Amino acid sequence: MQVGIEMLSKILPENRREFIQSFKVLPQYNGCRDNCVFHMLSEDVSDMNCFLWVEHWVDKQALEKYLQSDRFKTILGAIDALGELIHFNRIKVNNIQN
Repeated sequence: MQVGIEMLSKILPENRREFIQSFKVLPQYNGCRDNCVFHMLSEDVSDMNCFLWVEHWVDKQALEKYLQSDRFKTILGAIDALGELIHFNRIKVNNIQN
C-alpha cells in the first residue's frame, strides 16, 4: 500500500516564488526518482499564499527514509523560514481501479 504526506503551509507573500521553487526541486532527491510516485503542490483559490504539498511514496519504508533525509529537513526549514507549517498529516493511499 502506498503512503504519503500532506503539508498545509501559509507562506509570506514576498516568499511565494522561493517556496514554489523549492517544490520543483523535489524530484532531484535521489530517493524520489524510484520511490516517490506522485507529488503535487496546490494553491488555495481564496488565499494565494496557502499551499497544500502532497507526496505519495511506494511504501512506508521509503517514506520513513525520506522523512529522515536532509532533503526533507531542508524542506521543513524552508517552510519555517518562508512562512509557517499549519498542518502535517501522514496518509494511506488507496488506488482507485475501474
